[in-house]
Amino acid sequence: MLDLTGKNALVTGIANNRSIAWGIAQQLSRAGANIGVT
Repeated sequence: MLDLTGKNALVTGIANNRSIAWGIAQQLSRAGANIGVT
């Protein structure tokens, strides 16, 4: 797994908890990234 500690990520297009963007945001968060969503 990637170590994204201290990195920032902006995830766009989250429509609901079943969207692909939601899954991506969860994985980025688990890898340690700071997440911004729109």
